[in-house]
Amino acid sequence: MWKHSLQDLSELKIPRAYTPSTLSTAQRKELHVFSDASVKAIAAVAYLKVIRSNGECHVGFVLGKAKLAPSSAHTIPRLELSAAVLAVEMAELVAGKLDISVDTIQFYTDSKVVLGYIYNQTRRFYVYVCNRIQRIRKFAKPEQWHYVCTTQNPADHATQSVPAAELTSTSWLTGPPFLSQPEGVSSVEEESYELIDSDFDTEVGSHATALSAHPSDLGSHRFERFSSWKSLLRAITILTHITQTKRGAAKAKQETCRGWHQCKKPHTVQEFLKAEALIIFCVQKETCNKEFACLEGNKSIPKDSPLRKLNPQVDDQGLLRIGGRLNNMDLDTREKFPLIIPGRSHVAVLLVRHYHEMVHYQGRIFTEGSLRSAGFWIIGAKRCVNSVLHKCVVCRKLRGRASEQKMADLHSDRLSTEPPFTYVGLDMFGPWAVTT
Repeated sequence: MWKHSLQDLSELKIPRAYTPSTLSTAQRKELHVFSDASVKAIAAVAYLKVIRSNGECHVGFVLGKAKLAPSSAHTIPRLELSAAVLAVEMAELVAGKLDISVDTIQFYTDSKVVLGYIYNQTRRFYVYVCNRIQRIRKFAKPEQWHYVCTTQNPADHATQSVPAAELTSTSWLTGPPFLSQPEGVSSVEEESYELIDSDFDTEVGSHATALSAHPSDLGSHRFERFSSWKSLLRAITILTHITQTKRGAAKAKQETCRGWHQCKKPHTVQEFLKAEALIIFCVQKETCNKEFACLEGNKSIPKDSPLRKLNPQVDDQGLLRIGGRLNNMDLDTREKFPLIIPGRSHVAVLLVRHYHEMVHYQGRIFTEGSLRSAGFWIIGAKRCVNSVLHKCVVCRKLRGRASEQKMADLHSDRLSTEPPFTYVGLDMFGPWAVTT
């Protein structure tokens, strides 16, 4: 943002740093881009540094650009990051337009927060920062970014109000003094920059939690993010497939599924059954922990437990099922001994929604029958099914009360008190035969 007049611009003398002989005898050509931001503006400026064979350095102004600060970026770190993106865009433009090849491109900023974002390899960022970091890394590597103090950052002049006549007395056209030295970047701090106050930075996402190998540590509260049983089952199937291929990478060297990947192959029925067992085990382990402890210790179920009358038992997969006397019956195990599902869990709601849709939105009895034939016993099923059906939009439309149209007023002829047959006649005789 400049304060200038036409007379000031006419009197401004821009130095010419290069001649054809300088470029022809150049041993190394470098492009150095500086970025800075303030509350009012963001800016970037680029310089071409030519090092001759005798060690002499020439630095010349190439391009400078200043923009008003975006209204969406209301914090200084975000503004500094936007300035860094502007520097990358400028470097990409200059590198493509120059007639000479540049050996290296170096970037400078006076924000260590931005440098921590660029050098970060362990933490995640939210959308605003993540998109701009990806844009920066698409063109430049983190090793190309360096810290420069504000007093030596020439881009700072573009973010402040400087009269155009005073530009020649600043480093805007000549660059910082350290840039004229042969070693250049070595005079600037060289280190790997870490995140500053990552625990309190609102742009840094929370740590990714590493789950234990035991399924009970998964946590059923994560299932509340899903609105359908199919999507939950599919997601757990994909995660289970990834973890299995990650653990068995040595055994699956000849297979296409290796490590963390997005598998394109269709999943088998066994994989879906394993995912279903994992989901139900997580829910049962959280809500029926006392019952599991009693069954493992060969103790009786507490009297206040809702499972006491169901005679629960643990199958070979570690899941709670309803007991009974149908062990010798020729039926599937799921039908003889249904899986116990807590009625107040989110998984129970997803199951009711799923099987209610399977019976084409029929009533509670059909939905409960579909659930039990599928091998699920929901504790308090009547209450749970009624709650789901009461909120079902399709059921409200199908079983909604028919609308009634308001009748119009009766005609005046029907309301008058004339004697009978005033407007209506009655034929009381049959046909007459007339002879002549």
